[in-house]
Amino acid sequence: MTNSTNISVKKMTNHDFSCWLEMRALLWPDCPTEKHIQEILEQLDSPLTLQAFIVEEQNEPIGFLEAAIHQHAHKQFGQAGYIEGWFVKDLYRMKGYGKILIEAAETWTAEMGYEQVASDTEDFNVGSIVAHGKLGYLEQFRADGEVKFLKSLC
Repeated sequence: MTNSTNISVKKMTNHDFSCWLEMRALLWPDCPTEKHIQEILEQLDSPLTLQAFIVEEQNEPIGFLEAAIHQHAHKQFGQAGYIEGWFVKDLYRMKGYGKILIEAAETWTAEMGYEQVASDTEDFNVGSIVAHGKLGYLEQFRADGEVKFLKSLC
């Protein structure tokens, strides 16, 4: 488990741009760099509907999470926070860093006035499916190669 005295989680800023870009490329390697840059800039310009968090240990970037507010998450869930992307570097997985990021996104979602968070992952990503379940996300359905999750914050 993590040693919380050396760990910090915060909202991403322009200062985090390079490490954010690097980790995005690890999570989504098929996405062109220009698109990553465009999406990072959009997130930095839209803090009321998009938010990104970084977790660090002794100022070393460990992982990130991108969240959004969706008006119709998965079409039937209504307004909700949504986990758009969630990444922890291989060496640091299964040590609590992902949970810290999810908790930051859930807190942000609640502060924005929403009572649930939705997420998804590819149906072959067993590690992500298990992680979602351990963090209280309930599988809602599977479609088009994805598993859809929802968690109530109330």
